[in-house]
Formats: sequence, structure tokens, C-alpha cells
Amino acid sequence: MPAKSPTASGCDFLPECHMVSREIRDRRRTLHYRQLLVRQMVQMKNRIAGLLMETRVEHNKQRLHKVGYFHELTSRNADVQPSIRPLLKLSRETIERCQRTEYALVRSLQRDPLLAARVQRLRTIPGVGPITARTRALERCLALQHD
Repeated sequence: MPAKSPTASGCDFLPECHMVSREIRDRRRTLHYRQLLVRQMVQMKNRIAGLLMETRVEHNKQRLHKVGYFHELTSRNADVQPSIRPLLKLSRETIERCQRTEYALVRSLQRDPLLAARVQRLRTIPGVGPITARTRALERCLALQHD
């Protein structure tokens, strides 16, 4: 629904302004918050790898962020200096906390009836996963409101 200033709109000084519905804004906010969490997880994973490289600890890059390997590496590897163990542990805990929060956000979007039908149709396209489908569904909601 267009929103105009009552005094300026009569003179056409201001263009029309379209506001997205509260429901769509709330869902987009959830997706943006998820993006933030994913960026933070990537930063922490890079920080862990950087600490290990900086202190010359040999590790398997492909397995580094697997829970079992990480705990084995930090607890049993003599190359891991005692001074970085707490930093590594804290970084790993931060990643796990972000993952739990991110999973909860995704689950809340999965249960959303407003997006369900659109997401289901988008998921039939090869290469479109759950997050891409939700993002596109929300963008489509925006486009429909502007038409």
C-alpha cells in the first residue's frame, strides 16, 4: 500500500513509497540474522585454522572442523601449545553455539505456512536448496507486493 506525505503528495514532490508487510519483514530479518551467524561461524573457523598454522600445528584441513577430530587434535596433540588451547576451545564453543542458533532459525522458517507452498515449488528446481528457496520466496513476496 503506498504511503505518501499528505502535504507533499498533492504536489508530487515525493515519489510513492512501498512498504513491505510486517510478516515479510520479520521473515527477511530472520534470514539476515542467519547470514550474520554463518559469517561469524566462518570467521571462527578461519581463526582456528590461523591459530594452528601460526603455531605450526600439523592438522588435516578437511577434518579440522569435525567435532571428533578437533577434540582429538586439541587434547592429544603435543604440538598444540597450552597457551592456545583455551582460545581454540572458546572458538569451537562459539561455532557450536552459532550452529545451534542457526538451525533453530532455519527450523522456524521451515515451519512457516506463508512460505511453505512457494518453497516447495522452488525446491523442485535442481540445485535450489532450502535456504535459497526461502530467500527467493521472500524476494517473490516483495515483487508481488509491488505489482
